[in-house]
Amino acid sequence: MLVAVPAGRGTSVAIPAEVETIAAGALAGIKNLASITALGTVHDIDPSAFVDEVKAKAVVAIPAGRDYDIRKAVWEQAGFQNFAEPAKPGATVQPDLTANPDATSGFAFTLLEDFTLSVSWQGKEDPSADLDIPAFAEVNGVPYGVSTIAENAFANRGSLTSVKLPTTITSISTAAFAGCANLATIEFPNSLRSIGERAFEATSLRDIWLPTCIESIGARCFAFCESLERIVAFGIPEVANDVFTGCSNVSMYVPTGSENSWNPGLPSENNHLLPYGIALSEEPLTIEAGQEADLLEGGNLQAPNPVKASYSYAAAPLSVDAGRVSAKKKGTTDVTTVLTLDNVELTRASRTVDVSPNPEGEPDIALLNSEVPLPSVYLSDAGATQISVVAPFAVTFGQDAPYDVVKNPTSIESTALFKNNSEAPVRLAQVDCGHLAASTYLLANDGAESLDKQKLFSLYPQGAPGEALDFGYGANISTLSPTNKDAFLIPSGTSASYCFRLNLEDATVNPGAADNGTTTRPLASVICTFERYTESFYLKDNNTGTIYTLAQVKEHANDLAENQSASPYWNQYMGYINNDNSYVCQTVWDDSTYDVRVIGINHDELSEPIGGRTVAGLTFQFKNLLNESYAMNSELDGENPTNAGGWGASELRARMNPGIDENIAYGSDDNAIWRQVPIDLQDNIVKVKKKFSRSSAGGAGDVAISDDKLFLATHYEYSGTVYKDWGGYSWLFQEGPRYEYYTTLGVVDDWDGDDRLKKQSQKNVAITPSAGVIWWERSVYPGFSTRFLCVNSFGGPSGGKGASTSYGVCPCFCL
Repeated sequence: MLVAVPAGRGTSVAIPAEVETIAAGALAGIKNLASITALGTVHDIDPSAFVDEVKAKAVVAIPAGRDYDIRKAVWEQAGFQNFAEPAKPGATVQPDLTANPDATSGFAFTLLEDFTLSVSWQGKEDPSADLDIPAFAEVNGVPYGVSTIAENAFANRGSLTSVKLPTTITSISTAAFAGCANLATIEFPNSLRSIGERAFEATSLRDIWLPTCIESIGARCFAFCESLERIVAFGIPEVANDVFTGCSNVSMYVPTGSENSWNPGLPSENNHLLPYGIALSEEPLTIEAGQEADLLEGGNLQAPNPVKASYSYAAAPLSVDAGRVSAKKKGTTDVTTVLTLDNVELTRASRTVDVSPNPEGEPDIALLNSEVPLPSVYLSDAGATQISVVAPFAVTFGQDAPYDVVKNPTSIESTALFKNNSEAPVRLAQVDCGHLAASTYLLANDGAESLDKQKLFSLYPQGAPGEALDFGYGANISTLSPTNKDAFLIPSGTSASYCFRLNLEDATVNPGAADNGTTTRPLASVICTFERYTESFYLKDNNTGTIYTLAQVKEHANDLAENQSASPYWNQYMGYINNDNSYVCQTVWDDSTYDVRVIGINHDELSEPIGGRTVAGLTFQFKNLLNESYAMNSELDGENPTNAGGWGASELRARMNPGIDENIAYGSDDNAIWRQVPIDLQDNIVKVKKKFSRSSAGGAGDVAISDDKLFLATHYEYSGTVYKDWGGYSWLFQEGPRYEYYTTLGVVDDWDGDDRLKKQSQKNVAITPSAGVIWWERSVYPGFSTRFLCVNSFGGPSGGKGASTSYGVCPCFCL
């Protein structure tokens, strides 16, 4: 039974073959319905299923065949008068040139599987500058709705300046308007669900409003739209990560909570993500007459300039100004908060306010509200370029005027969250301050310099006021770069809180601005410009926010090696081993950023003593794998590679280490992996002794030692045990003690049979490649002359693969 079809369905519908009954009112909401394709046999149609004007004008397309007359009679009995044979999907309609025989171009249509049409432009002549795409077209005398802009439909049509889409359109296909260099305006209908790859690439669109109904936006959809200034989104679509490639200075107004959807859309320079939204508490606001309260308490409002917030309510019980409720007399009303942009409503929310009587109550007003409404700002991959974000600086002032903040113990500060979603660390390179209205709300003290010469504002990492950048909006003080940029570093995938501070030592608040803390005063607009962090290695302590350079971490490692547990850094690094979330460590190899973790302290023996030290203070391992995979030993001249000689004689070891002059059986010692290591890190990595077995069938006597700068972990260094069937291969126990990190993690050996799923969660060695990836260990596989051990695809350290197959590489190194 067909119960209901949405009113906005369009000019044509196809009744599925399984529908036998059409219920009352099912299509009564579609008053412009022009065609109905009945794919099956409908036995009963309620008289009120369609409105009378549709019955009189719409064409019913019924396929010919057995029982045609019976099927048609049902529709006739329902009041329909016009019938035709439906076209088959794939049928096309060429441009109608009858109106202009000299024309060589026009609209072309193709019937789709759902009995709607795709549209394109056919011919050498371009369409008119202002293109109005039709809502339907006839195929074999039956009108069908246009639902799809076909692939490359209007691509490279230089005449187009504006496009009007019908309300029947649900999808815009790949490159539909790509290369329309003069296309400046298009209005998307509420029916639109998807916009395909490169749909508007290299157009002149300036202002784009995306309705709530849009579910997906394809790759490079708006790439190289150099005129693009603003995107306003009403919904939360899936957005490809390169939608705005080549675009700059675009302001993107998106619903709060959708930042992660849009964050991949910021790969280019100076694009600003500006979340907007209202979230009011579901609990009624209870207040006594004569008092004031914050309507937003327990909720949140984000309204980045020029988004405006307005309030509507019954005036008798209360009044509202900038979210501050002033209670007048007993009563209950709903206060509705509305956000608008260019007088277009973005979103709204309501909260009930209940005013109780209190004739003698005194206003409850704070002298100072230091909460500065700053949206969370998200950074995305800036590549080799910079990226900037805008943070509006605003504040509310109390009731005493003039209001001298120096005399008030409460400082005027606020925090803004900056989240780095790029693949590389970034750090603050510069701040630029623009004057919004500081001189309207602030006054210079007598004898002090004018406001435009004062450093009214400060910015510093939360908890580090000593790193503050002090600036103003005057010509010589409005642009400033931090002396210690590393203090403002944000690792990849992490967030940092920055504090904004208003400095009024030589200024006071204008009496007209101190209005009992009810109005937010915009003082300035601060642009924070971030740059890609290019250091080869760093470690950030998440508890203190301290950034340690490679040289500093090297000093820590040396101190640990010399003083053991008496080192002042012992507890710090043991804390890192016990808790991955307590720090971030990253290194950049060949422009690729890798996460690194500490896995051992004083664990590995130096190949040669250094300054009296015999051990390496710190051992590190990648959290993920190198971008390329490698074989242990490549096939050469048709010979099958073996694991003879073990790790020490392997091609992979030669690729990971410099200057190996041993006789490598397969491939070459081209140091391909070692050459990826940045020079300063190469200079600080120390060579250590790593044990390995030279034979898969040997005993303890076959264990040898290699001197390595880069190496792989062994089976035992991961698990601290041996797979139950390998107990006779004693050399497995001698390839190095278990690393402290994996002891803390509780990694266990691989398991067989029914125990596998049960124990799987305990085995994961916590490297983080994509699912299903296998990576090498330096241990040979017991009993097999052609295999090396590996960590299998679900994290168990007991897999085994042929030496000639390429798998992942997870390097370890020591400082």
